[in-house]
Amino acid sequence: MAAEVYPSEEKTEPFTPEQLQLRLGRSIEVDELGDAQHDHVPLDHLVIDEDHHRNGLRILVRPLTKSRSVSPGNDNCRWLTLCAEVGNPNQPKSKVLAVTQTSKDINFSIRIPQAEEGDRPPLWCELYYDPASDSLILWNKSEIPVVLARVSVSDHTNANYNQEILPGATRELSPGTWRISVGIPVLDFRILEKRPATLHVPSDSFESPLTRSRNLSSSLGKRSFSSDDFATENAVIEKRLRADDTNEENDDNVIILLGPKDERLVLNSTRTKEIAIPNGHALLQVQKDETLAVPGDSEIDGYQLTKRDQIATTGASSVYTAEHSHVPDGVVTVKVLKTRGPQTDSRPQDAIHRNVIRQADVWLREYQSQEDLQHESIVRLHGGDARYLSLYMEHVDGKDLAARNVWRDTATDKFVGGRPDAIRILKDIAGALHYVHQKKRIHNDIKPANILYSRDRGAVLCDFGLSTRTVDPATNGGTPYYVPPEFIGQKLRGPASDVWALGVTMLYVLRKIPFPDARGVRGHPKQLYWMIADLNRRHGQSSNRTSSAVAQMQQWLSEVNEAKAQLNPRDKVEFLVLQMLTPNPHQRITMAKVMHELHPEKDKITAR
Repeated sequence: MAAEVYPSEEKTEPFTPEQLQLRLGRSIEVDELGDAQHDHVPLDHLVIDEDHHRNGLRILVRPLTKSRSVSPGNDNCRWLTLCAEVGNPNQPKSKVLAVTQTSKDINFSIRIPQAEEGDRPPLWCELYYDPASDSLILWNKSEIPVVLARVSVSDHTNANYNQEILPGATRELSPGTWRISVGIPVLDFRILEKRPATLHVPSDSFESPLTRSRNLSSSLGKRSFSSDDFATENAVIEKRLRADDTNEENDDNVIILLGPKDERLVLNSTRTKEIAIPNGHALLQVQKDETLAVPGDSEIDGYQLTKRDQIATTGASSVYTAEHSHVPDGVVTVKVLKTRGPQTDSRPQDAIHRNVIRQADVWLREYQSQEDLQHESIVRLHGGDARYLSLYMEHVDGKDLAARNVWRDTATDKFVGGRPDAIRILKDIAGALHYVHQKKRIHNDIKPANILYSRDRGAVLCDFGLSTRTVDPATNGGTPYYVPPEFIGQKLRGPASDVWALGVTMLYVLRKIPFPDARGVRGHPKQLYWMIADLNRRHGQSSNRTSSAVAQMQQWLSEVNEAKAQLNPRDKVEFLVLQMLTPNPHQRITMAKVMHELHPEKDKITAR
């Protein structure tokens, strides 16, 4: 039986599927395809040497059309000549496109525009790497069905043979050779197994490689999920990505193979005692005080990670501290996005596939949004690894403002800090947001759970997975209680929406309202929850859901207004919060003005 899903205080509403795609990377032309379309040597027969495997080679691609080819302008896709038998000079050579997964690659795109004669429609498929297995998830982004066939010469099962993949549908593809046809065969590709990570186990808990592998495989679900975690997995998928098709190619008669821009995390390779973890997600399987050696090409993608203390785990992610071999002070906070449920996961396969896609895009958005931010009140990003959907961040010794028995009273859901805490939180987060807004970005998910705080360090803003540019269309992502009133009907969001969200957060910090997210918990005496996307549905789309969402948000806004009435306009801090909650976004105070009022001696706020 599928797990029931209820609104959760941890919930952040995701981006919709239509907001997912990122078009990245420039393209260069390869004038000659050579004889690739006439090469009859099976892809399964081509020998991949250790150097190729070590470098992260994951896909071999053989176009079967006569079109010229276009490939990404970076090193993760290149023409490669391979033989079916190494050391035999008489063996025919095959020219294929070799696709390498680097630490920044979440997927690989295949596009084949319509032929000049018009007898072959255009093709667009996305191949997403699954960090929890050697499989890839194929997503048919074409407007027409495509036929997928397994053509591995060693496969006698005819598994997944000649399946029609409808537009928008997904399939999980195991290692081996596959063929895509659109009326006629257009592309063969071979999926290679990824190079496994290796584990160093402390001598007092050493197990043989075979025993270790079995134990790791069987315990993955227990380590990564509790029953409560899985029950809320869908409810806590933190984000979804906005569609961004600005880099689409329109050239006729080309094969386009697109991958994310190759912005590699430079890390040194360090050897450990090798106990291979051949299956599952290594960064979710590693346990306290165990050291994981992540393979990589020389000083590009290889590093060691020693797990220390678990911080939190949900159905969507796992967060823990670890020592990273190439971070100066050693200790980092590791956030790993989960793509798979436990072995008892009974959701439809399509839902599982789409979770892999969504989480991969979430990782990419969060990495790109935070990689160039340098501010004392923003968690610093040291790096990330797309192969494991992991982020390596500065370790902040402080709990978030929503943490029970730390900053939130379990019985009343009220903030337990005092006025000095409120002043410090407002100063620090206003400074962080002013810095973000100066960079023409919007955080889009300001709330207590995304603010870490300790009296020694101060307040630190985290979780940029929903961040967008100010020029981007408004997103449906976020958490309902912090969405501004102008979103209803007008669907307006911008820097002013971050200001509103911080205002609501400060109502909680000033003890004017209990923790807002608790209202979404099942069984709450005053339960109140709605979906942000339901506030602006187009005509003909579930008018009952729209009216219900609008009514519930208006109920919440009335409660915010009641809390505002408790603010003292003669108190400097409370008066600033009052101005942050101005209904008209054009009249709402800016973070620059808030900073000027809090730091009148500074005419200009600069980042560290």
